[in-house]
Amino acid sequence: MVELVLIRRLYGRVKEQILVTVGLSLAVPALVQTVWGADARPFPVPDALAGTVGVLGARVPVNRFLLIAVALLVLAGIRLFLSRTRYGLIVRAGVEDRAMVTALGVDVTRAFTLVFALGGALAGLAGVLGGLYFGSLSPHQGTSLLVFAFVVVIIGGLVSITSVALSALTVGLVQQYANYYAGGYGDLAVVVLLAAVVLSRPAAGAGSPPARLRRALTALRTRSAGGTA
Repeated sequence: MVELVLIRRLYGRVKEQILVTVGLSLAVPALVQTVWGADARPFPVPDALAGTVGVLGARVPVNRFLLIAVALLVLAGIRLFLSRTRYGLIVRAGVEDRAMVTALGVDVTRAFTLVFALGGALAGLAGVLGGLYFGSLSPHQGTSLLVFAFVVVIIGGLVSITSVALSALTVGLVQQYANYYAGGYGDLAVVVLLAAVVLSRPAAGAGSPPARLRRALTALRTRSAGGTA
């Protein structure tokens, strides 16, 4: 319903899409809080996922292995959907050149609706896994994770779902190691990582950072040689 009523009218208008979706991310938790309250609810964990196991001298909760397995299955499923199915091909082509695909008689809008529904289902799955991880659920629990979702997408880029997955893994490891070894500065470490990636990423026509450095050094040597002459 969200896609049909709101998002479908805004395809091709990226800024408006961001405003609408961010607004929904604030309005929906507020609505949930109004109806069911703001207090966190305990999330029931099955007995089979309770407890810990020893791995290389560390005690790891059993449910972490389930989270890892589900994440890998979701990644594999999305890759197969995008590369091996007709709708996946339509989605990739529609993102690149929607007008051309539409001119060929393909209903791109229906494919985009399917993708939006799939994203909603995966968000619901993420909510269940988040409850399993944190042991409780609250209306605004996802809001704190939304910032990290933006960071992961910015670092991973919009070209490859595998790059985004590797970005998520990197951000998570950086945050956890910084929290453990740097006294709780995990969020700051993630921001520093984001800044480093953004600053090192070449702009259009600017080339890579090593290429820019070589050009700067060449220009410096040229100026020095001219001054000596």
